[in-house]
Amino acid sequence: MYTVANFVKNKWLEIAIVAVAIQLITNAFSIFLGNNPLLIFLTALGLILVIVLVTIILDAMRRSRRIIGVENALEKGRKGVIFTIGLKSNEVNSPAMKIVDKLKPQYLGFIGTEKTIEANIGKTIAETNGIKSEYFREKSVDPTNVKEIKEDADHLIQWMLANGLSKEDIVVDLTSGTAIMSVASYIAADENKIDTQYIYSDYRDNKPVDGTQKVLTISSYATK
Repeated sequence: MYTVANFVKNKWLEIAIVAVAIQLITNAFSIFLGNNPLLIFLTALGLILVIVLVTIILDAMRRSRRIIGVENALEKGRKGVIFTIGLKSNEVNSPAMKIVDKLKPQYLGFIGTEKTIEANIGKTIAETNGIKSEYFREKSVDPTNVKEIKEDADHLIQWMLANGLSKEDIVVDLTSGTAIMSVASYIAADENKIDTQYIYSDYRDNKPVDGTQKVLTISSYATK
């Protein structure tokens, strides 16, 4: 759930319209219409419909500002990173370790499987980078269950928002884990208007070649 501060921050325009504009307009119409209850009711109903329409348009405008496929994703500071992870995600040169070392986020979320939980993959990534247990969470999922993965990714996003992070503070990294885990996590991120990224790398002997990595923005929601 959002905190009150986050709700106000993300919905300030709608709140201003409802709390201020509607009250003023309704009062004006009340005087103009001679306090006719029916006319005042119909006027208020019409204004509510206008607000709903404006909200839909604003939401569409925000979606239209989504940017696809930009490089240099690490240039933007992040306080929270959610990873899909595999059994090698805690290795020194793994994409996850490089991302955490570069961004130094306050919060981490991990979407893995029972095997990654048993192998302490997420825990190792967090502890290696000095992140305490209350600042990271791990989710064990069935790697073929799209709905479960999406719900767990959404839970991690809401957890970070509830702890005071803004949507711009959070990114979902889709590099590791299974393809289904990445797709389901992307769906959750997109519905919440959270940025997503992917680390491209050349591989040799099934290991990433150091120095060949490119951090790509899959989708990003512009704030200006």
